[in-house]
Amino acid sequence: MSLRALGTSLFRHGQTVVRGICRRHLNTGIVEARAVPSGPSSQAVVPARVIPKNFALRSVGLQVGLHARRILIDNVLNRVTNSLASELRKKAAKRILFGDSAPFFALVGVSLASGTGIITKEEELEGVCWEIREAVSKIKWNYHDIDIDEKRFENDPITLKDLDLDEPIAKGANAVVYNARIKNEGNCSEINDDNDGEMMAKYPLALKMMFNYDIQSSAMAILRGMYRETVPARVYYTNVGVSDWEIDLSTNKRHLPQHPNIVAMFSVFTDYIPELQQAKGLYPAALPKRIYPDGEGRNMSLFLLMKRYNCSLQQFLSVSDVSTRTSIILLAQLLEGIAHLTAHNIAHRDLKTDNLLLDTSEPDAPVLVISDFGCCLADRTHGLYLPYTCQDVDKGGNAALMAPEIVTQTPGTFSVLNYTKSDVWAAGTIAYEIFGGINPFYGGFGFEKLKSWNYKDEDLPDLPENVPGIIKSLVKNLLMRNPNKRLDPEIASNVCQLFLWAPSSWMKSGRTKIPTSAEILEWLLCMTTKVLCEGRCNSPLNRTVPQETSAIYKVGRRTYPEYLLISSFLCRAKLSNIKSALSWIQNNV
Repeated sequence: MSLRALGTSLFRHGQTVVRGICRRHLNTGIVEARAVPSGPSSQAVVPARVIPKNFALRSVGLQVGLHARRILIDNVLNRVTNSLASELRKKAAKRILFGDSAPFFALVGVSLASGTGIITKEEELEGVCWEIREAVSKIKWNYHDIDIDEKRFENDPITLKDLDLDEPIAKGANAVVYNARIKNEGNCSEINDDNDGEMMAKYPLALKMMFNYDIQSSAMAILRGMYRETVPARVYYTNVGVSDWEIDLSTNKRHLPQHPNIVAMFSVFTDYIPELQQAKGLYPAALPKRIYPDGEGRNMSLFLLMKRYNCSLQQFLSVSDVSTRTSIILLAQLLEGIAHLTAHNIAHRDLKTDNLLLDTSEPDAPVLVISDFGCCLADRTHGLYLPYTCQDVDKGGNAALMAPEIVTQTPGTFSVLNYTKSDVWAAGTIAYEIFGGINPFYGGFGFEKLKSWNYKDEDLPDLPENVPGIIKSLVKNLLMRNPNKRLDPEIASNVCQLFLWAPSSWMKSGRTKIPTSAEILEWLLCMTTKVLCEGRCNSPLNRTVPQETSAIYKVGRRTYPEYLLISSFLCRAKLSNIKSALSWIQNNV
């Protein structure tokens, strides 16, 4: 029975179907009904409450309702002829009627695999992709692995008096970062400074204090001048006395939703600069005169409360022997983060290994996040196309890794800086470092430094021999001078994801055609079912392994960070984009 025919039948004979279902005692609380005495003006069934709208089939074909969903499952289960059919029918129907999507995806996969699938039309297949995106996006992943109450950041303003600060973690030209924790939440009197893991357990947060030399000591002025730093923040400007409408008027920025590969920034506030540990030795010039007589800093500045990460990508690569697979996972996460930025019309403009942080709880699959948004472009008016009318327009940071179309652009009345693919170009240069090579645009160790404004595509050195051919071709594509020849961030990320998880037969050379929509969807459903049934069940929020082993959490044959990476892919999965990536792979194997 097709979905279209099913929908037509339900609309024409809805009352009969509902009564039939009620007689079969299939009412499990999703739809409550009560009987009233029969009479000339009474009705047989009076619904007590409206059927909720958030059920799993609302966009697959027609909107046929919860009862259609039950009949659909009956239709699929009737195809299962083994001895487990009866038990499967009971369990699946119960879970589906209560809103659990996992068995739905599994059962649709059974139908597709049977060769006579109930879903055949291209738009209906895209509808199932929509369901996949919806179901996976609702999973509450704990990709921060911090035992703190995040709702506190939303409900109570955070200031320095609420935090315990320890020694500094790092210091840059524009900011310093300190170990931090919320007061009275897991505080411990004794800390072993030699044990980095224990240190992170006691101080799971990091507080970044921006240096303020020029902006007046006013909350609104500071927020206006440093708003780029706050783009990934979840809770904006929690300091008392600043209202939402003042913030909206003072900035013209975009909001970046949270993502596993974007730094977890919990709160942003302004406060008076205190005298912290090693302040006079590390950054005396940034201190106000009330603390250091020769200081040039203002009294107030911006503070960013974030998750504390183990190290930067640069530090990780310098001390670790990284396997090829781990390197591909790191590149895939970097491209996922860039795809997320681009989807929200944000360009980072300062990507480098120092600004990529890692959570190395799982050494074979560390979680990579993009941080330091101080040079980003997050403009509501112009998006990723910035008018370049004069030389004073800020092009971003790190000139060595600035894309050719940006660094060579000249100002003019109609000149525009196109940032749609500038970040993936920078990712292509970083890929050399991820795979154990030398960044050709930094040079060194016998390699002549390339310059982004005059290099030729054939000047790019080869990646190490252990790098798979598809990944080599991908990196070369990302570094093409002509941005029109580069892959979009989403397609580039799909290439990495497909290489990691798709059937190996799809990657073989000599394949005459790409997989069909049904084959792609069957694979997506398989991946979705595993994520829904295994990934979230083994989340750090739910796991019960001993404390001493909780840092490493394997899920079947995959690690929890790998499931995070798969979920990022499924949250944006579209058949058209997957086919584009497969087509590119076929042409470049």
